[in-house]
Amino acid sequence: MKKNYLFFLLGSILIIFSSNLFIGQDPQKDQNIVKKQQPSTSEFEVSDNPVIVSDEIIEENTGFQAEGIDFSTPMFDGKISKVGGYIFDVKLKQYFETPLNNEFIKIMRPGEFLSNTIIKVKDENIPKDISFNYRNEKINLSSGVRQFNLSSQFGNITIQKSFLFNSDSYGIVQQITVINKSNKNLVFRIFEESVGEVDAAEHNVLGYFLDDMEVVDSTPSETEKIIGNLDWYGFSKKYFLISNILEDLGSKTLKYNKFSSKSIRTVLSYKTINLMPGASYSVNSTIFLGPKDPSILENFGKNFATAHDLGWFGWLANPLEKLLKMSYKFVNNYGVAIIFITLLIRIIFLPLTIKSMMSMKQMQSKMALMKPKLDAIKEKFKDDKTTQNSEIMKLYSKEGVNPLSSLSGCLPMLVQIPVFVALYNVLLYSLDLRHSEFLWISDLSSPEMLFDIPGTGIPFRVLPLVMGISWYLTQKLTPPNPGADEFQTKIFQYMPILFTVMFWGLPSGLILYWTVSNIISIFQQLYINKKFKKMQGA
Repeated sequence: MKKNYLFFLLGSILIIFSSNLFIGQDPQKDQNIVKKQQPSTSEFEVSDNPVIVSDEIIEENTGFQAEGIDFSTPMFDGKISKVGGYIFDVKLKQYFETPLNNEFIKIMRPGEFLSNTIIKVKDENIPKDISFNYRNEKINLSSGVRQFNLSSQFGNITIQKSFLFNSDSYGIVQQITVINKSNKNLVFRIFEESVGEVDAAEHNVLGYFLDDMEVVDSTPSETEKIIGNLDWYGFSKKYFLISNILEDLGSKTLKYNKFSSKSIRTVLSYKTINLMPGASYSVNSTIFLGPKDPSILENFGKNFATAHDLGWFGWLANPLEKLLKMSYKFVNNYGVAIIFITLLIRIIFLPLTIKSMMSMKQMQSKMALMKPKLDAIKEKFKDDKTTQNSEIMKLYSKEGVNPLSSLSGCLPMLVQIPVFVALYNVLLYSLDLRHSEFLWISDLSSPEMLFDIPGTGIPFRVLPLVMGISWYLTQKLTPPNPGADEFQTKIFQYMPILFTVMFWGLPSGLILYWTVSNIISIFQQLYINKKFKKMQGA
């Protein structure tokens, strides 16, 4: 039974690995400081058909600048570029790079930035890289809110960009305003350009919400276009997020294309605006720079909580994550909480597990009694597979054995696949596990880092070895299936080694879960073996 169970688990693990994959309006009471009253419809019109101003940005290379205006709040440090007014070089002050140092984690790597402002005007020559003027050299906010303003002038056109910082929020309210000071209509479009790194191996993706959450986890071979009422878009890391949460201003266009081998360039464009003389037009959004903590993301609305993507079975993973947090409140250690969750899940599925094990034991018993007859048939018709199979089926029918009934023992395990996958994603992506300690493990979200084996450069890790031993003990407690072929038997013999290698570089929290689960399986198997012997004795 356990052989088939192990084979099943191997398949589910492969499913898990292949299925993995990431994020609005901040209800801050002080948001209105940055917001201005929108002009009446008599002052402007949205041009949709035909499109008067193209959504193409000719220059493919960004005007990225290394210098910028420093800003600092209790939540983060970063810079605003003097050219384009984009945000870059952001560090989160509540999180550290490693558990062993006090260096703030940098969520924007060199070359990454968000919301480079571009204005494209019909019959006007405005450069792509807008140079802004400003008053203050630095924004240093310890409490409350503060607004920072940028401004640029091109003839009778004024372009303003405002940022509202809140000391208690990971959101920065952004406003882009175009003012027409001329005596004629102004036809233009507003663009926002961003560049972020994507790398599926590092869990870096481009994400956006349009009717549903979508993810782009590799650089595209050509430019892709998305049109509709976008709620948000941005770049997601494993635990952190750089995003632009958009207000409802109708349909927008989001283009993305390859920028480098590991980065994507996005260009968000709003609809063409026909602005009357003396009028102004503004677009508002909230820039989010922070952790993918569901309790934080939910506060921004606009389906923003979907940025914390827990895979196919998110509907199950989300309550499991909440259960993990609740458990932590009682035991005050996430390693112990993982053990508790594992025990709880195994208890819930205990009746199904016992039924599965008993079914397989009964089948193994019948197959053991039939083995001499099966061997005789295989030997007699070894050169005639068709006749051999026919005679074996006749024997099954005569003995009252349904070979497909062995599959019924696996059916209860199929019910558990969603739970396995959901919990796997919780343990892989939960921010709470980051830098959480357990016994000798310094970080449950990372592989063990004890020491390197001398002369090899290979790290020595205890937990994967314990897990491999648990797989081996489970196999030893389970007699081989008499009906299994030789090749299948050999494959299962190597499974403890295979799983040890597969799990060697995985986060410790995941390995802890599987180790505890295997240890529970050992005790379950001992119980089943004892119970089955009593049944046979009776």
